[in-house]
Amino acid sequence: MRRTDPVGLLTVLAVLAGLSSVTLARAAAPAREPVRVVKSGTTFTLYGVTFASPTAGWVVGSGGTILATTNGGASWKPQKSGGQENLYDVAFPSPKVGWAVGANGTILKTTDGGGKWTAQKSGTIANLYDVTFLDEKRGWIAGADGTILSTDDGGASWQDRPTGSKAHLYAVVFLNEKDGWAAGALGTLLVTKDGGRTWTVRESGSPSTFFDIAFPDSTVGWIAGNSGALLQTLDGGQKWEDRSLSQPIDLTSLAFTDIKTGWVVGDRGAIFRTTDGGFTWSPYGRSPQTTFYGTVFRDGKTGVAVGDKGIIVQIAVP
Repeated sequence: MRRTDPVGLLTVLAVLAGLSSVTLARAAAPAREPVRVVKSGTTFTLYGVTFASPTAGWVVGSGGTILATTNGGASWKPQKSGGQENLYDVAFPSPKVGWAVGANGTILKTTDGGGKWTAQKSGTIANLYDVTFLDEKRGWIAGADGTILSTDDGGASWQDRPTGSKAHLYAVVFLNEKDGWAAGALGTLLVTKDGGRTWTVRESGSPSTFFDIAFPDSTVGWIAGNSGALLQTLDGGQKWEDRSLSQPIDLTSLAFTDIKTGWVVGDRGAIFRTTDGGFTWSPYGRSPQTTFYGTVFRDGKTGVAVGDKGIIVQIAVP
């Protein structure tokens, strides 16, 4: 539903002393819709989304789909991935250099903003679900069967790091070059203090499958998972508290703009927002009844969520 000035098109009649002319005031501009569908040009499922700047962003999905925007997500154009493997996540540490990861060990790299994508050797056939980079050299990937890969040379080589877990890992995040977390199936939570060379199991206290993990700062962190699962830490991960939603909705992706303001999306068109650090979560806007798999906020006012059948929505904050 479009939100507008309740008065509608407002016309102001002003008669100035000594003048016979009438001035018509301009109509007030309509407020932005909280959630607006954007044409993607595809019906492939879209899994991951990232922005390298307020204007430059990328989306990846099934069938080797890669889409790019240069206007903040208002419109999207396809890029050639060179393959048909499903792509599950994408990361751009800079506007030119980025990676996409996906099924059967697929790793793609671009150095020209997606004009050309080149395959890199992963050394695995595991599905790769999440990728994160601190800069153009240092990055990590999480995947099936406890897989974590790392690189410190921009992906020229990828090292398979032992995790001691066989659980599918759907999310990985690094706070700095040393401290990182990975999360996945059946409450699996792993932590590293040495840049991902070794990983230790951390008790999550939850049987849920975790789909995403985010740290808005070094002490405050969040995990999202199936059946409304939300976990929060306020001490850098030493202890995790249950902040789950009452609705049994699978929550797939998190985005925080600061420690107080965050977003989580999921199935059945779920888009929830918190403005009080996660003590309360409220539905935001009206979105299609679809499943969202990825979300990102390119600034504090505008976000993007992607999902089933090529759906892309822009999320606007007044």
